[in-house]
Amino acid sequence: MDMDKLNKNSEGVNNRMSSEKEFEEAFRYYYRPLFLFAYGYVMSEEEAENIVQSVFAGMWENRKRLPENLNLKAYLYSSVKHACLRYFRRLRLLDEYKKRQAEALVLSFADDDVEDDKELVALVQQALSKLSEQQRKIVELHVMEGKKYLEIAEQLALSENTVRTHLKRAYKILRENLSCLFLDIFI
Repeated sequence: MDMDKLNKNSEGVNNRMSSEKEFEEAFRYYYRPLFLFAYGYVMSEEEAENIVQSVFAGMWENRKRLPENLNLKAYLYSSVKHACLRYFRRLRLLDEYKKRQAEALVLSFADDDVEDDKELVALVQQALSKLSEQQRKIVELHVMEGKKYLEIAEQLALSENTVRTHLKRAYKILRENLSCLFLDIFI
């Protein structure tokens, strides 16, 4: 499969990889443009490389199930785009998980009556003390009282975006100060 044939076939006629040599030629031809395409989405060289390599690996594994009239270029770009979107969904889920872990930690140690692990309680209280008064109040309202952004904004006469920003910064401070306890959660 030479490059002229690859270009011509990328529009749609019998573009399925039937040999390892054809696959390698397609890989060499499309890898760099697909890498740049993925990098434009994820802005991480390592992640862009992983995405493109996994798309090619998936294509090779499923080569016998691909249609005979596959538009290779469209298939590859579409696969990379969807892999980038899945990457963002994973990041969003991970961020949500970290946020919930921080909330649970703050909530579980918000009560000064906890006596089980004084050292741990002291570390959490120390981390909470690094928050500004406004951040502490917003965390308390959101985590301990379960109030929504809009409710907090109305109660404190702030905009909803200001509440969101304060909460985001507070979680960052908590993550930085408590990461020694829960490296896998906060990093």
